[in-house]
Amino acid sequence: MSKSTSQSARVTLRQLCHLGLPAPVLLPSLLPALRAMIPASHTAFFYCDPMGHIVNMYAERMLPPEAMTNYYEKHYRADVSAFSQAYLARVAATDSVSSRTFSEVERNTDYFREVLGALGVGHVMYGVVRSAENGHDPLGQLSMYRGIDAPAFAAQDHNALRDVLHYLGRALVTTPYVPTRVSAEQTAEEAMAVLDDSGAIIFADDGWTRLTRMARGETISPGRAAEEPKALREFLRGVVISARAAKKSLHVVNSAWGQFGFRHHELAGVTGDKVIALVVSRLAEASVRLAEGAARLQLSSQQREVALMVALGLTNAEIAEKLGVSVNTAGYHVKQVFIRLNVHDRADVAQLLRQA
Repeated sequence: MSKSTSQSARVTLRQLCHLGLPAPVLLPSLLPALRAMIPASHTAFFYCDPMGHIVNMYAERMLPPEAMTNYYEKHYRADVSAFSQAYLARVAATDSVSSRTFSEVERNTDYFREVLGALGVGHVMYGVVRSAENGHDPLGQLSMYRGIDAPAFAAQDHNALRDVLHYLGRALVTTPYVPTRVSAEQTAEEAMAVLDDSGAIIFADDGWTRLTRMARGETISPGRAAEEPKALREFLRGVVISARAAKKSLHVVNSAWGQFGFRHHELAGVTGDKVIALVVSRLAEASVRLAEGAARLQLSSQQREVALMVALGLTNAEIAEKLGVSVNTAGYHVKQVFIRLNVHDRADVAQLLRQA
């Protein structure tokens, strides 16, 4: 990865962390931004209580509820693989960042085969994220993963993660348990499942379980995974009933993890059997999309900052206060953004960022 690409990703990460949005709404965008800065196959964040137990989590790759229940019952509290024991040791360490590579012996254990191997993990880097309010209280653990054929995490990866942990502490301090309502626009990601008349899943693509667990809005943790299969079936049964009642409308669900839309399609097979296709979309919060759009335009770091503030509706006086410059200087920076983007109006800046 080039230095300029890494720096650009760092700017995006910092902008996202300063949007002031609820942490669950940010996490699906924060983790890809982090992977753009530090190469990894996937990433997860685990909220933990003072005893070191997982109370909520967001992962780009997630064990299905049944496999997560098996992990909780068989490995979560085991002497060798106990999560809380390892997490509290990382909290107590002088360095908030560490990493490990799993040996051939470790890769032959049930724990590796049933948990880490199932998620394609060969190397992992850990970062303890602490509250930005006092810089001390741990919020939880960030885990970045690479496959066994990828290079292990090196000192430069440790340094890059250590350098942005304070941004993450600012963004993730927001409680993940309170349902929020934020304006959303555009689809960030989608998944689809095919169900029979009883609501049983015949087919589902890779993102389906993760997105529907988020749409349901409850906390996700190994200790509660056993409840999820039944609860998810009941939730989806309700979604199907609502979506069927308004087949040409988008059925929108607001949860702690953001806003989700469901679209319903009735399908008939060659034998005449009827099945239901259900598409779930995670809708991106508007300011997140603007920040991500700014990253895709050919702008300097400062121009990106100014373009985002213009798109968010800040006045020159407000931009001046944010940048710590005079109003005249802020006006100059705004004009430079207009010239660079070849626009003449603030609304045009917002439109360009959305389109990007």
